Amino acid sequence: MALSMEGLEKKVLEELKVSHPLDSPDFNPTDYINQLFPTEQSLSSIDLVLEKISEKSHQVQKQKEHLTSTHATHGHADEALSHTKSAIQSLFQNIQDIKTKAAQSEAMVQDITRDVKTLDFAKRHLTHSVTVLKRLQMLVTAVDQLETMTSNKQYKECAQLLQAVTQLMQQFKTYKSVPQIATLSEKIRQLQSQLETSVFQDFKLGFNSEGALRTDAWKLHDACLVATVLGDATQEKFTRHYVDLQLVGYRQIFRATDEVSQIDNISRRYAFFKRSLKMCDDDHADIFPQNWYISGRMAEKFCAYTKTDLEQILANRQPEMQDLLKALQLTLEFEAQLNKRYETQTYKVNQVPSPTFRFERSVSGVFVPYLWIYIEAKDRTLADMTQTYPETDKAADDDTITVLPSSTDLFYFYRETLSQCARFSTGGALWDLCQLFSKYLMVYREKVLLHGIARDERLPLSMDHLRMVVLSLNTADYCCLTTSQLEEKLKDQIDNDYKEKVNLDQVKDAFKTTISTCIDVLVKTLNGNFDLLFQQMLRLDWSNYDTVGDQSSFITELQDVAARTIPMFGRTISNKRYFRTFCDRFADILLSKYFTTVFRCRVISEIGAEQMLLDTQSIKTLLLDLPTMTAQEVATTPALYIKLVNRGITKIEMALKTVMTPIQPIEGYVENYIFLVGDRHVGNFSRLLDLKGVKRPDQAPLIDIFQKRCSQHTNLTNNANLLPSITSIHDTASPNSSGITHLQSNHLPPTSPSVPSLSSFASVSAHSFSSFTRSVTSTPSSPTPDHSLPTSASNAKARLNENFMKIVKTGMAFRKDMQDRRDQMS
Repeated sequence: MALSMEGLEKKVLEELKVSHPLDSPDFNPTDYINQLFPTEQSLSSIDLVLEKISEKSHQVQKQKEHLTSTHATHGHADEALSHTKSAIQSLFQNIQDIKTKAAQSEAMVQDITRDVKTLDFAKRHLTHSVTVLKRLQMLVTAVDQLETMTSNKQYKECAQLLQAVTQLMQQFKTYKSVPQIATLSEKIRQLQSQLETSVFQDFKLGFNSEGALRTDAWKLHDACLVATVLGDATQEKFTRHYVDLQLVGYRQIFRATDEVSQIDNISRRYAFFKRSLKMCDDDHADIFPQNWYISGRMAEKFCAYTKTDLEQILANRQPEMQDLLKALQLTLEFEAQLNKRYETQTYKVNQVPSPTFRFERSVSGVFVPYLWIYIEAKDRTLADMTQTYPETDKAADDDTITVLPSSTDLFYFYRETLSQCARFSTGGALWDLCQLFSKYLMVYREKVLLHGIARDERLPLSMDHLRMVVLSLNTADYCCLTTSQLEEKLKDQIDNDYKEKVNLDQVKDAFKTTISTCIDVLVKTLNGNFDLLFQQMLRLDWSNYDTVGDQSSFITELQDVAARTIPMFGRTISNKRYFRTFCDRFADILLSKYFTTVFRCRVISEIGAEQMLLDTQSIKTLLLDLPTMTAQEVATTPALYIKLVNRGITKIEMALKTVMTPIQPIEGYVENYIFLVGDRHVGNFSRLLDLKGVKRPDQAPLIDIFQKRCSQHTNLTNNANLLPSITSIHDTASPNSSGITHLQSNHLPPTSPSVPSLSSFASVSAHSFSSFTRSVTSTPSSPTPDHSLPTSASNAKARLNENFMKIVKTGMAFRKDMQDRRDQMS
């Protein structure tokens, strides 16, 4: 055996007598150093080690010199080297000898087994030959037997033998070049052809012209077994013949031109097929192998024939909607029955079971292009429904409903129609229905909701009308929410091609607009009913008031109207957020109307102004009670709403307090006006003097002092930014703004267009009051201190309260003196 490399190196080292690590050919300095200094403590002996290495180096040097001199004198080195070379040569020679002997041994073994291999091959070929001969003998015997049984029409045995012959013949495919095998193969082919002709002929004779049996079923079953062995082509031939024979009567009776074939008689088609299918299941079930699925093939052919007939019928004559829907419904039910019957008959595609038969839309698909008739019929139905809804809603109102009954009726109709149409088609027809839904939701909004809230302005206020407006508001909210659900339902049902097109945002936005419109109508109608009351306020002689009594009669009537109507709003409006919106808008417009009416009064005395302040407090109380007027439990008024009302009331009180301020002393009046109003607009100042009854010639000294004082106050403004509710009294008024028109009719001197005036207090909404309230920080109606004000504003507030109290006391003393004089004169 050959030596390994390790053994060879070991042998060489033995020959060289290597004992010291430094003499080793694979000397590793790192390992050697680690041996010398295994730990850090051993480094202390480094001097000793260096001394030993130096001594070793000296010894090696001496040894080298000794060996050199010895070689020169005795030749021992050459002798050692020669001995080593000789050992290596001997080693390689031994290896070569071993390889040679191994080759000789292998040749000897092959010589010994050569005859055995030959015998083994001979045995294998002999066994295969015997097997082939046996199979050939079996094949010849089977062919002879098959020939005999074919002539005797023993089909069951023929089927078994034919299957065996076919399998045996597969073993001789590679021997087709052998004449005997080729002859035998041709004979088998002829027998198959002869057998196919014979069994098909007997199969056809086994049924009469109507498809009924006229021979024993087992004979036809044996013929089908032979057809199965003969292959798919023969099996398909048998199947087509049987299916056509069973449906020949259907083709004869239901011709496309006959009356019985029209779609209103489509149920007769399905009844005929069910009878044929029953005969197939009951009488012919034992004829066909189960994997032929013969009844399923009949159903497929029937559906194909029916679809072709219906296409021709529908093309020749447009059907009525009822006939179309009835035929479509019956067809869908028939297809569902077929699917349920054959759902267990499957075959595998990539190891996944798939149904052998699919009958969805196999017949009903022919009706889809004509579903526009259905959509048009629903269009007409919805048109009629929306025409009758206004009257039916009025008749159904029993004070308990919160939405109009017509809305629930409409969406119920939508739900039923959607469910029905989705069964018919989830494609183009359902998309058309979606557009129809959108169209009539808009029609419902216009003809039912908006038409219901319209009112003849010449008629008096009616609680029935107000209730109808509230119901319309609730109904619009209900329709908006239900439209969103309808949109999601449509997206779930419709095909993917149309899913992105379904969008009812425009309809939802329209209903949201209707909600806002209903709130505006409630506000406008209620405030419009207050016009007569404010006319009473204008007819009062505010310049001749001598005492302050209870609240004015028009305020009492205003409270009565609000108490009769607004609680009904709060109870009936289903979404309380909308009632809050109503309160905001109502307070805004009422305060604006009241403010306008105050400035339409000709002259207001100081006592008249006090009476107006009392009335103003009554209006404030009414407005603050609105949000909680219908609360079943203790409720609090929203803080934002309180701020809104306080801002509007503060504006009115500011003007009335200015009117209450005595003219004398002039400087005091001007000073108080500056603190109350806070602008340098001469027109505003003059208008308030008009309200106090100061004649135009008498206003000149006041205006002079006012202008001088304004020039000293740099924080005053004469534009609309500080007082957004005050614009020029000569601005163009809107046609329906009676207050502005009245102010324009006053013969006042023209003012600069850029300078605001007091007359537009009524034309600005409540949310614009915020900038004004920053200048008026404290009034009797808002006693809560504002800690967010700067120091200068707080000082102004203190001075304003002090001056106002002085003015009130002076006015009261003046009125007392005048009353005493009148008493003495009387």
